[in-house]
Amino acid sequence: MDKFYCASIRLFIFSLSLLVLLSCSGRHSPAPVLTLDTNITKKNTLTEITGETYTVQRGDTLFAVAFYSGNEYLDLARFNDLSAPYNIFPGQILKLTATPPKNNHNKNKGVKINPTKTSETKVDPSKTRAYGVVKQNNHRKKSKKETLTSIKPYNKPVWAWPAKGKSTSAVVGSDGTNRGADIRGELNSPIYAAADGKVVYSGNALKGYGNLIIVKHSNDLISAYAHNDRILVGEQTYVRQGDKIATMGRADNGEVMLHFEIRRKGKSLDPFKFLPRR
Repeated sequence: MDKFYCASIRLFIFSLSLLVLLSCSGRHSPAPVLTLDTNITKKNTLTEITGETYTVQRGDTLFAVAFYSGNEYLDLARFNDLSAPYNIFPGQILKLTATPPKNNHNKNKGVKINPTKTSETKVDPSKTRAYGVVKQNNHRKKSKKETLTSIKPYNKPVWAWPAKGKSTSAVVGSDGTNRGADIRGELNSPIYAAADGKVVYSGNALKGYGNLIIVKHSNDLISAYAHNDRILVGEQTYVRQGDKIATMGRADNGEVMLHFEIRRKGKSLDPFKFLPRR
C-alpha cells in the first residue's frame, strides 16, 4: 500500500512538472518596460519629440510631452485649450506650437513616456497633479523660502557649474548623444542655477528624475536639475546664475548626486561643451 501510494505521488509530481514546462514554452517573453532612468544606459532612454503635433501614447503626461518637445507645460496647455489638472488621453493629438500645423499629417517622432499600468485608460489621471503645486510628500521637501528676482531671461546664457563634486557623463544614447552630467557630491550640499533664467517647473512629476527643477534660458534652451532633496524656488520666478535653487539629494539607486541636463528644443545636448573647464 505504501509503495503504491508513493508511486502515485511521484507520477502526480512528474505530470504536474511536465504541464508547467509545456505551458511556459508556449508563452511569449513580456514586453520590456520603458523607464526614464538617468543611471542606466539603454537604447530608448534618449527621448525627444519633434514636429508640430504629437499623438499621445498610453502613459504620457502633458509635462513629459512638454519637456521632451522643448516646451513649457503651461504653453502646451494654452495651445491645446487644456486646464488643470491637464488630463490627456491616448490618441489625442496635441499641438506643439502656437501656430496651426501646415497639414493634418502627424509628425510624431517621440517614444512612449512614463508608462503606467495597461489597465488605466487615463494618461494623466486627475488625482495626480503633474504641474504647479505638487502635493507634499516624503519624496519632495520644498522650502518655504523661494528665490525671487526681477531679472529677465533670454539673453545669451553664460554657464557655470551647478554644484560641487565629481562629474561624469550620464546616459549616452544609441546615437552617441550625451544626455547630461551626473555630479556626485555631499547630501544637502547646494545646487545653483547654472545661468540666468526663469523657473518653468519645480516638482516630481517626471519619472526617473526625482525632485526636478527646469530653468528656461532662451526661447529654445533650458537646463534641468534632477534628484534634489529640497527645492528652494517656485515656478515662474527668475534666478540669476549662482542663486541657490535646491539641495543635493539621492537618485533612485541611492547615490547622492545631481543629474544635470541642457536641452535645446527638447534635444539633449552635451553639457560639458557649455560648462567651463574645472
